[in-house]
Amino acid sequence: MQHLQHLLEVDNLSTSFFTYAGEVRAVSGVSFHVDEGEALGIVGESGCGKSVTVQSVMRLIPNPPGKIVGGQIRFLGQDLVKLSEKQMTEIRGKSMGMIFQDPMTSLNPVLTIGRQMTEVLQRHEGIGKQEAMERAEKYLEMVGIPNAKRRLKQYPHEFSGGMRQRVMIALALLCNPKLLIADEPTTALDVTIQAQILELMKDLKQKINTSIILITHDLGVVAGLCSRIIVMYGGKIVESGTVHDIFKSPQHPYTWGLLKSVPRLDDQSRTKLLPINGTPPDLLQPPVGCGFTARCSYAMKICAEKPPEVTEICPGHQAACWLLHHQAPKNAFSAKGGVE
Repeated sequence: MQHLQHLLEVDNLSTSFFTYAGEVRAVSGVSFHVDEGEALGIVGESGCGKSVTVQSVMRLIPNPPGKIVGGQIRFLGQDLVKLSEKQMTEIRGKSMGMIFQDPMTSLNPVLTIGRQMTEVLQRHEGIGKQEAMERAEKYLEMVGIPNAKRRLKQYPHEFSGGMRQRVMIALALLCNPKLLIADEPTTALDVTIQAQILELMKDLKQKINTSIILITHDLGVVAGLCSRIIVMYGGKIVESGTVHDIFKSPQHPYTWGLLKSVPRLDDQSRTKLLPINGTPPDLLQPPVGCGFTARCSYAMKICAEKPPEVTEICPGHQAACWLLHHQAPKNAFSAKGGVE
């Protein structure tokens, strides 16, 4: 049986920002992959390194002060870290699309939607203006924007927040990219529009078999769209596994804390939501051991002294936590159904 090549393979990626105060290690030693037609969720609090990870993949880190300081990013067999800016411009928008958090700042306010869409097509596909307009209209219809032909002549401010986000999705999908990166695509939208946008992304994923990386701090959003989840904390991956693994059997206290701080409709026990106390680590001076030690109720002496080893719980489900070590004492976390 032939081994399927991963569409995207990130290997030991480290990205830092060099500031007047020193080196901020935003992402340290991150490795993951995305297969064709797969949706991967990356979750964690603000500042955990989610956005920097995908901006590194797209090579959108502002330099200076940011720089990819180590690792490889292989996309369709090419190492993106080694490509020139000109080569990356060819890949961005054509093979890779990105939906940003705020569509208002991502769309050009002085150009019509039609002009912005046709420019992308003319640059990457080299097609004529008429054909580009027809394709732009088709894609606006595909993302559920009524009266597409008329709307192409309008400016971003004439669209509501949800409609602007749909335009951003249409723009990102225009050249049928292999990979779509969505960075908190529903943050600025109300709940009903959020649900519509996610349904739309799910539908488009099935229609055109685009792989998706979804960045979010909302675990509920991930469950509806993704098959696998990566949990990030302090610039590192602390746990990764299938949606079922992460929701049913979280193995890292941070993942467990994230799940406990989210309201659930299927919870009959009416238990109180538990916040995670404390603040994320300072990435100017990252802790020697596990970054979660100061906030963890189950921390042991070794947690502050050495970074935890990655333990494989079952194929595809891994976590970096000293509680998983075979010599670790059984504790309250085990009893809560964290570590089985």
